[in-house]
Amino acid sequence: MSTIKRKTNVKLSSQEDENENKSTKGSYQSESSNNVSRILSSSVSGASSLVILQLISRLATFGLHQIVLRYTDPATFGIASVQLELLLATILFLSREGFRCALMRGDDTIVVDNNNNSKETTVLADSSKGSVQKITNLSYVPIPVGIITTFLACAFYVRYATEETFNTPYYVTSVVLYGLSAFGELIIEPLYITSMNNFIFKLRVSCEGIGVIVRCIITLALTLLGAQGNDKKNQNAFGILAFAVAQFAFTLIMMTGYIGYFVSKWDISLLMPQKLRDKNNKEFWFDSHLFGLAKTFTKQSLLKHILTEGDKMLIAWLSSTADQGIYAFVVNYGSLICRILFQPLEETGRTLFSKLLTNIDKNDEKMANSQKKALFTSLKVLTTLIKFHILLGLLFICFATNYTGTLIDLLVGSVWSQSLAPLVLSAYCLYVPIMGVNGITEALVAAVATEETLSILNYWLIAFSAGFVGSGLIFMKILKAGAFGLIAANAFNLSTRIIWSLNFIQKYFLKNRNYSKSEAQELQRMLSLSNLMPRLLVLISFFMAWVVTFWSNEHIGWATMGAKIKHIGIGGFCAIIVAGITYQQERKFIQDVISLIRGESRLKKIE
Repeated sequence: MSTIKRKTNVKLSSQEDENENKSTKGSYQSESSNNVSRILSSSVSGASSLVILQLISRLATFGLHQIVLRYTDPATFGIASVQLELLLATILFLSREGFRCALMRGDDTIVVDNNNNSKETTVLADSSKGSVQKITNLSYVPIPVGIITTFLACAFYVRYATEETFNTPYYVTSVVLYGLSAFGELIIEPLYITSMNNFIFKLRVSCEGIGVIVRCIITLALTLLGAQGNDKKNQNAFGILAFAVAQFAFTLIMMTGYIGYFVSKWDISLLMPQKLRDKNNKEFWFDSHLFGLAKTFTKQSLLKHILTEGDKMLIAWLSSTADQGIYAFVVNYGSLICRILFQPLEETGRTLFSKLLTNIDKNDEKMANSQKKALFTSLKVLTTLIKFHILLGLLFICFATNYTGTLIDLLVGSVWSQSLAPLVLSAYCLYVPIMGVNGITEALVAAVATEETLSILNYWLIAFSAGFVGSGLIFMKILKAGAFGLIAANAFNLSTRIIWSLNFIQKYFLKNRNYSKSEAQELQRMLSLSNLMPRLLVLISFFMAWVVTFWSNEHIGWATMGAKIKHIGIGGFCAIIVAGITYQQERKFIQDVISLIRGESRLKKIE
């Protein structure tokens, strides 16, 4: 729920103008069947833009790290990539994540407000403008929250840093710069909420795209410059300062882009907080329902942060900075697909499910056809994405696990390929499909769960957190499994969360909504394991490919360039055979994916 409040004398880009023209057809309700396709199309377009953004961002960062690794010692790389990144993520996640979840799952009404002459000091809460103002007011809360979290987090990092870490050149300065960077992003949070609720993905893609490029250039330039003036310990003269300055520059670009866009194309005064009044003329700033939902999500975000960033916390606690650098190296490779593809799918999926399913259970009467279409479309999208993640996961499990050594040796040489890095990266490949399925299932939960359900989930997350920390301690401290143990603990944690989410999804879609017999059977079929899993012949083909590529890795290997070519050739041959079998067996699923990419709905007509 949001509004497009623009300056009428400013010419917008063609895509934004088209989005606004769609909005000007009045306040569109989810009951309209056409709007389901429109929301789906907008979400797919946004997902495509975010995937491209993440592709550029992660490939640029990945390429940068390959160069930086040659001029940076593992300890410095570990502090920058693990500890300082954890600081940034902690401040942002705790300050804004709960409010983002709450403010992006409201009513799907979009209102165009060109009346800039209103002198009213309060807004009627139950009006369309009031619905928008509720979100606008709450979107500013992360800023004061961020002041507190930034100060506490930075103070903690300085006060409780180990002697080795604290004595790293420019450590305190870097902590301050990362803290300021996080707070800078929180300042533009109201603008981010507005742009995402109105599907203005182009703004985010542009700002983050330019910011990532500038961040990479600054990091590389300062690292190369620092390498020319190495200190007595042969450490880079700038070290972690190069990463901190680059991150601060990234934030400045984000702030400039968002503020510049809204100042030039929108009436920024209409995005300011304004008092609301109810039917009894009682004035207030924050809607109690939305604020309560935001507080529930914020509590949940604390627990999720422990689970999401727990690997960095554990390895920062239980390992040396050199070990942290090795783990950061593996994650740098293993998380590429997660950042490029999984994160955009999760973000846009959450927005899509929020818009489509907001009004499904608002009344007890028999569901309208448009509501049924929204429900079935959401489930179709969800099941398609789950199966996509499973197929993609099979590719990582059955192919990538046997090529990690080859990849690392080609990219960064034998220093890393002869270490445990290839084996740890292979283990990470087993973890990839679990991350994908967890992300999209939790997106559905975040979009539709009631405040009561979210409160129950918070207790479960406490249990998940305890299980993760406990298993991590057992694997890393007692069994001395190192990074392998950390990956195993993460996999166990996400698997338990997937089970909880799938149980919620089953109950949500099979809830008694006066379905016809055929509709209930179709829902059960869509949620069945046989619909989510690839066909048996596909699974057999992937398994046989793993056997062949495992044999090739063990007996041909990758020690020489000739061996690498043979090993890669065998994998390519197996991939062609598997692709052919998958296409023949999963043709309907592939058509569904293509339709989803085009923003179409391949659902049977619902009577």
